[in-house]
Amino acid sequence: MTAKEHRRVLHRLAEEGFCEFETKKYVLNALKPLGCEVYEIGETGVIAYFDFGKSTASAFRAEMDALPVQERTGLEFASENEGFMHACGHDGHMAILLEFAERVPFEDALCNVMCVFQPAEEKRGGAETIVLSEEYKRLKPDRAFAIHLRPWLEKGKLFSKAGAICAGSSEIEATFPGDAVHITEPRYSDAIEKTARFYLGIKTAAEDEIFLRFGKMMCGTAGNVTPLSAELFGTARYFSQDERKKCESLLSAVENYGGTYKMTEYAPPVINDEELFRLSGCGTLREPLLCADDFSVYGLRGARALYMLLGTGETPPLHSPYFDFDDDILSVGTEKFIALCKNEKISSAI
Repeated sequence: MTAKEHRRVLHRLAEEGFCEFETKKYVLNALKPLGCEVYEIGETGVIAYFDFGKSTASAFRAEMDALPVQERTGLEFASENEGFMHACGHDGHMAILLEFAERVPFEDALCNVMCVFQPAEEKRGGAETIVLSEEYKRLKPDRAFAIHLRPWLEKGKLFSKAGAICAGSSEIEATFPGDAVHITEPRYSDAIEKTARFYLGIKTAAEDEIFLRFGKMMCGTAGNVTPLSAELFGTARYFSQDERKKCESLLSAVENYGGTYKMTEYAPPVINDEELFRLSGCGTLREPLLCADDFSVYGLRGARALYMLLGTGETPPLHSPYFDFDDDILSVGTEKFIALCKNEKISSAI
């Protein structure tokens, strides 16, 4: 089957992270006749390994999960799972990988090939499910590759860059204490005021060099009672651990208001290997992306990594209920994966 055909089946199956059971069944059935070793990882992950007796191995990753989005594309092959949609292109990524698995060049491959179907990229822990498995650690690929669809980049073209290509991401939760009293009381500790002062202060301090944004505040039970506490929720994005430390330094200002904060990392920055990028033949992306991807975990576990972006042209944005793309471009991703495992210099890069 072509990637386009796979995508139109997978799009219908959209499932939440760590619950990709029907998606997994489809992947397993597609891999069954291919003569590769197949390993089921955790509840829904899958690794397919083609052992060509080579001295090195390359891993190719695709994400399996969908988003909690009600689809509004009107496609004939729209999601059949109410409230979930492949709005981030993961159906396309799996389709690329499945066609690649079906077309792995047995005679021309210069490395062993690992196809990784990873659950729960949109949640924390998906990549760890794979890289901490006994099968992955035993097979231990030397290189890891991934392709992600990207609106507004030139349609059908692949782009990448050396160094940081995706930001690291951490969730932030800040809590400020107050006094729960009637609002007419002359003296009380005002949790809302503390939160507001902190928010305005950090917004001014962060806007020039650090990406810290807040999108949710929770407090209070009545309009005439001051809240016992107020909570502020946001996100930090950064391209190095030094930048992450700067975020933490700014967040420590909560202590000036008697508050506390918690910063929980979803994923570190995705760092591309300079040599792999140079050898890849991809166009150069000018600036890294503020979006995050747990593909970074593969690089941190010892594989030389390359994350590539496949342009979809002028399409609705990712995570939109209207996101769709011309799935004829998926063949570009398949051909790139084939070329990578036939490239002598890339296959010897360890």
